[in-house]
Amino acid sequence: MVLQLITKLITGEAGAYMARLKRLAGLYVVMALFAVAMLASLLSALSIFLADRFGALETALGFAVVSFLLLLATWIAVVIVRRPPRKRADDRLQRDIAAIAGVTALSNAPLLLGTVKKRKSLLLVPVIAAGGWGIWRAITTYRSRGDRWY
Repeated sequence: MVLQLITKLITGEAGAYMARLKRLAGLYVVMALFAVAMLASLLSALSIFLADRFGALETALGFAVVSFLLLLATWIAVVIVRRPPRKRADDRLQRDIAAIAGVTALSNAPLLLGTVKKRKSLLLVPVIAAGGWGIWRAITTYRSRGDRWY
């Protein structure tokens, strides 16, 4: 679209091109208004159907609860989007690392299981590693809170 605009500027047809874009934008606005009207009609039809089936008060309360849940989901999305880009990049990096670690673990699973079948004492390695990681995580969390225990 940008290339077309540049081409039209060079050939001198930019006015006609912009007029066509304005008409197109106007048609999109009209289409959006019809879509909103359609959704409002569908919502009122659903409301009438549910009111007939469950009662007016129950339907109104149901719509209120659904609206509240949608509002809550939107608020959560806003909070997530407003996080600093660095924090989002860190989260993305952590997810990528976790995905790579998962793929690596699954690809090495047959080899590891074969080795464990031969030497049962290797089952202690993940238990010791998980315990050590848990202790390390507890100490770093305790230190990051500002409380000093040493």
